[in-house]
Amino acid sequence: MLCLGLLATAGCRIEDRTPTGTRRDEEAIHQLLAQYARRMAERDWAGVRSLFWQDGSYSGSIGTGAPSTYHQSITIDAALRVLERWLRGVEQKNFDVRVLRTDFRQQGDLAAAWIVTRRRTPSGSTSIERDWFEHVVLRQIDGDWRILSVAVVSSPRGGER
Repeated sequence: MLCLGLLATAGCRIEDRTPTGTRRDEEAIHQLLAQYARRMAERDWAGVRSLFWQDGSYSGSIGTGAPSTYHQSITIDAALRVLERWLRGVEQKNFDVRVLRTDFRQQGDLAAAWIVTRRRTPSGSTSIERDWFEHVVLRQIDGDWRILSVAVVSSPRGGER
């Protein structure tokens, strides 16, 4: 009986499915995501653009005025042009982006994050605060982390604040 137990124990081993990557990678990605939100809030469009790879994309509604059926994926350059035009003349207090939560996963040179942001967006002469859910895919090439794509959806109307 003891031999059977030893044989069974020898055949068992715990698999390590820890994602590859380093703590330094995770910190770099979290910093990049914080810069993304901060630069969006500051309307630093060139700064936001610098966080993306050349062919970066943005999918989803850009602002509360877009139709709820909007599902187009466009280049980050086109998305930033739309944001810049949409926010031209809007008071700073009526637009903000803050990160509330980040769920992160990395496998080697590929990483993804689900981010919950709170965005204050213009609505007439005031603003609406709503939580947005963003899926960000990132890639590391030659030691440099950049965003490949962002897919965004806002919370249902009941989620307005």
